[in-house]
Amino acid sequence: MPTFGMIMLVNMDVFSVFTAAWKWIAVVGTFFFTGLGPASPILIMMARGKIKDLYISKKEERTLPYIFSFLSYVFWTFFLWQTLRFPLFLVAVGIGSTLSILLITFINLNWKISAHLASVGGIVGGVFGICYRMAINPLGFFVLVLSLGALVALSRIELKAHTPGQTLAGFSLGFLAVFLPCMLL
Repeated sequence: MPTFGMIMLVNMDVFSVFTAAWKWIAVVGTFFFTGLGPASPILIMMARGKIKDLYISKKEERTLPYIFSFLSYVFWTFFLWQTLRFPLFLVAVGIGSTLSILLITFINLNWKISAHLASVGGIVGGVFGICYRMAINPLGFFVLVLSLGALVALSRIELKAHTPGQTLAGFSLGFLAVFLPCMLL
């Protein structure tokens, strides 16, 4: 999701002054820190039999992958701030995403919350926060991201991976964890 968000972000008019190479570094760096970084330990743990399936269906098996994800997102946030020199309200997306994973890790110790919907909620919260801060009103895009979020929620419920409450809680946590820092920083 962060890679998708970064692709959207660097294609906004405000980033038109940056070179294609800078945009490429932003997207590839985001994919490295938020895609490959968290996925690699999961694949290693699967190969060693520490995780039973790729979906990490058992909440007991999720703690260590969440910790690896948290660390990857910390590095991604520093990448946005120090390497790309994003303004603080955009770095807030990384801060909020990192906070979201940390909260999910602790919640997961007692209750299975939907990390998929937290990710979707984070994208929606980031879009809303950034668009508000930049005085952009792309109504059609808002409808699109909310519709995609609803489809992800319905699919998680249909797959019996989560209850409606777990999906709603995940979406709400992700949305607030990213939206609030965008607004406050």
